[in-house]
Amino acid sequence: MTSSEQKIKMIGQMAQDAGLIEDPQWLERLNEPVTMWVVLDLLLRWIDRTEPNNGPYD
Repeated sequence: MTSSEQKIKMIGQMAQDAGLIEDPQWLERLNEPVTMWVVLDLLLRWIDRTEPNNGPYD
């Protein structure tokens, strides 16, 4: 496994651990293309989980 593949696997595992990926089979398909909406949805949910809700957005 190359370092690029390891990084992709690690990001997928982190997304699954954070509850952003509900389907465990996605970890086997991380190199497949997905629509932009899937990526944006994952990114926004990740941001919502990591940023506190009580602070300003600037």
